[in-house]
Amino acid sequence: MFDRMRDEFKTVSGRLRDAQDQITVQADELLLQARHKAHLARDEGAERIWHLENQALDWVEEVLDRTDMPGVDKVREPVAKFVGQARDTVTSNPINDSDQLNARAAAGAIRELTAVELLRVERIEQAGKGRKTVFEAIERRRVVLQKPPFRDVAAA
Repeated sequence: MFDRMRDEFKTVSGRLRDAQDQITVQADELLLQARHKAHLARDEGAERIWHLENQALDWVEEVLDRTDMPGVDKVREPVAKFVGQARDTVTSNPINDSDQLNARAAAGAIRELTAVELLRVERIEQAGKGRKTVFEAIERRRVVLQKPPFRDVAAA
């Protein structure tokens, strides 16, 4: 009788360990999914802010270009200076000396850029050289940024 109880106890203990392991795996997966969603939301928010900054600068430039608005002449020069500085900051190229790089080297530098930095490079390429290799690298990087993060070996 004790042998049977001991066997039953081992069976139940094994089932409990298996259930506990399964719960742990599911919790880890949910945590990874939540982290990925937060990562995507952060990138999406940063992109929205970047677009809003550019849009606001465009609006200010439009107002400064209008001659029918009273008082614009008095503030045009200092405000235009601030808008220019802000535009330089918002659209600065994250790749050092990218103008001197060939398309392959510029595309290689894109591998580590954030979502907003990709927008900056894309705008610069559209206004400048328009290199197909760089645009393809930008698209590949965007795909990578959309993927769930890899599990850390140490954390697993």
